[in-house]
Amino acid sequence: MAQLPNQYGYFSDDGTEYIITRADTPMPWINVITNDDYGLTLSQAGSGYSWRTHASLNRITRWDQDLIRDEWGKYLYLRDADSGEYWSPTWQPCGTALEDYRVRHGMGYSVIEARRGTLNSAVTYFVPLDAPCEIWLLRLENLGSTPRHLQLFTYLEWLLGAAPDSHREFHRTFIETEFDSTHGALLASKVMWELPVESKSHWNRSWPYLAFLSASLNPVGFDADKRDFLGRNGNPHQPQTVITGRSANHAGRWSDPIGSLHLEVTLAPGEVREIAFTLGAADSRDQTIILVDRYKNLETVHTSLTAVREYWQEITGRLGVETPDQA
Repeated sequence: MAQLPNQYGYFSDDGTEYIITRADTPMPWINVITNDDYGLTLSQAGSGYSWRTHASLNRITRWDQDLIRDEWGKYLYLRDADSGEYWSPTWQPCGTALEDYRVRHGMGYSVIEARRGTLNSAVTYFVPLDAPCEIWLLRLENLGSTPRHLQLFTYLEWLLGAAPDSHREFHRTFIETEFDSTHGALLASKVMWELPVESKSHWNRSWPYLAFLSASLNPVGFDADKRDFLGRNGNPHQPQTVITGRSANHAGRWSDPIGSLHLEVTLAPGEVREIAFTLGAADSRDQTIILVDRYKNLETVHTSLTAVREYWQEITGRLGVETPDQA
């Protein structure tokens, strides 16, 4: 039974989820998910950003607080390799008409569900209890009678430090990207952290983390330069890489650094597949590899998600109140 329904959504019967039934809410309706060290925000449109230790002074990804457009985030794209049609499993960034769109903001997780033609999708976002990273668990289901050959792309912009990085042309020169082909991960580091210390000095020390983006499937390509991915005068709504289905496979210095992995998957009629994407900021390269390898295992991903649900259920379930007034 829907609790306190309105034109945009309602609370679930047990009150543990707020379910949004349309993307055009009056303002971004956001879930903040954190394990007290690593955190993220996620709006009903799929926008938001990530951080570690401090939401402003140590952001991992770029984000602009524009409550009208709500178009900065970490995104997934789906492309039909046969037809060339592409869309996102969230409202942003493509704005494609999606059927059965539903967002479930829960305690410690969010799920965005949608359907595009004969393809069902659901993305579950959460932060493991014991790791400086987040998981996007993508579930795809082919409802049709023919195989679906799909290309998957991620897109995010690295910040790696204090926000906002308004002088982007300056800040980007300190960021270096690398693709680790052995582990199928994009890595990003920065040799400047604009954070004052007790001695009043700043600007001259390295960002002490290594950011990474990986997937449970081995990528067939990647992009680490915004110009390569979007194209000259391009934008996230119509990125060149997604339109063409081809990645540049270039990383290094002196670019406008982004994180884009390119995966390919084929779904037989009626088949369901899951792919997990991991984004994080580790203390060292060794820890990075441990986390990348750990969350390639879908069983581990599901175990971590169950632990998150149980943790918040235990915290919030200690006290319950029932009143005659539903509100």
